[in-house]
Amino acid sequence: MLKTVLTLPGQLLEAWERALAAPLPRPEVPPSHIVAVGMGGSAIAADLIGAYLAPRLALPLVTIRDARLPAYVGRGSVVIATSYSGETDETLAAAEAAVASGAHVVAVTSGGRLAALAAGRTLLRVRGGLPPRAALAYLLAPTLAVFEKWGVAGSCAADVDEAVGVLRVIATETGPDVPLTRNPAKQLAEALRDVVPAVYAGTPGLAPVARRWKTQFNENSKTLATWDTFPELTHNEVVGWGAPADLACRVAAVILLGGDEDAQALRRIGASRSAAIDRAAASVHEVRGRGTGRLARMLSLVFLGDLTSVYLAYLRGVDPTPVEAIDRIKQAVRAAS
Repeated sequence: MLKTVLTLPGQLLEAWERALAAPLPRPEVPPSHIVAVGMGGSAIAADLIGAYLAPRLALPLVTIRDARLPAYVGRGSVVIATSYSGETDETLAAAEAAVASGAHVVAVTSGGRLAALAAGRTLLRVRGGLPPRAALAYLLAPTLAVFEKWGVAGSCAADVDEAVGVLRVIATETGPDVPLTRNPAKQLAEALRDVVPAVYAGTPGLAPVARRWKTQFNENSKTLATWDTFPELTHNEVVGWGAPADLACRVAAVILLGGDEDAQALRRIGASRSAAIDRAAASVHEVRGRGTGRLARMLSLVFLGDLTSVYLAYLRGVDPTPVEAIDRIKQAVRAAS
């Protein structure tokens, strides 16, 4: 898993170039909105794209984590169905409903039944053989390429290039051969070894990044974790830090900062720390994104979170790759169908 995670920069570049070279026909009907359907790592890719492109995306983008589509999906809708394996039950059901509705369907997958469903439609086939959560770039870059070629969000090329460069630098700073004293991912994993991480996005635009950290702690580190977002959490979750001391001291806060927070956002974070979090948490850690562009800052934080989760698995003595509980649930659901 660690070796795979460290290939993120190369994955991103490969997936971007491959998707740009693929035929990406425009919808016959001018779209009024885009619906991304997926689960787990496939859905988080759409969330990240939506947050990255929010300032300039010309169409509404909604992520659906369910087998059911909203009633408004039909002609005039673009549905991007993403399943790395091509066998995700919920995504397949939603994609079938999208086809029946007359929506323009784009499939992003490595194969399986989703690839078969997309025959004759827009199919972006990606490299297979990885755990889905370790294939984020292969799920994210093709959708970016769709938007690039359709011209609905301006050009993303320079941002992708910067992100690849930033990720390559981080890979050299956080690999297994870099000692703890100089390795920020190892240092954070050590600090989180015996606690439950509460991951907080410094701004709403980093919400999917915080969610990604939480799910990577779940799947790779085999530990409970939570996530929330400023400023919303200042209206509810901060009060939870008033829990009994023997409970709150088992939780560590990780605050993600993109580097573009305004003064008001930083004041709110500081006030939350001093009023509630610092006095109760086992520890508090601020992690900052790298780069100048929005995509680089977001993906640099994602990369650091992925690496931290794998190093935490090492410290906890667990194999980060298997997800046995998920497999048991899938088997039980299919056996009962």
